Amino acid sequence: MVIPPKRLCFVLFTALALAGCSFFAQKEPRSAIVERVEKAGAGDLSTASTQAIQEWLGKHREIADAVEDMCKPVRQNADAKWSGSTEGRVCSAAHTLAFFRFKPKHSDGEVFHAGDK
Repeated sequence: MVIPPKRLCFVLFTALALAGCSFFAQKEPRSAIVERVEKAGAGDLSTASTQAIQEWLGKHREIADAVEDMCKPVRQNADAKWSGSTEGRVCSAAHTLAFFRFKPKHSDGEVFHAGDK
């Protein structure tokens, strides 16, 4: 079977274009935060949405809490593109879960009732 020259040129051009796009696409630098979550069993997070990451972290709260602590200093110096990165999505998911973290405060024994002055 002989492939027509036009079709061969089209296939080669398409393959080169796709290869060029993947070659020049910027890769995100590795992040200790992302690696921590991936090694804990979340799998590859590079294409996961914030909601999917949040759902997984919700089932693994101890990891979410640790990740939130790791994210605090990074979040303060992050640029505008950071929130769209894998690390940014992981930190956003952990931050949302941390908002709902309940830590009871130690009581001093005082009890207040309605009408106390």
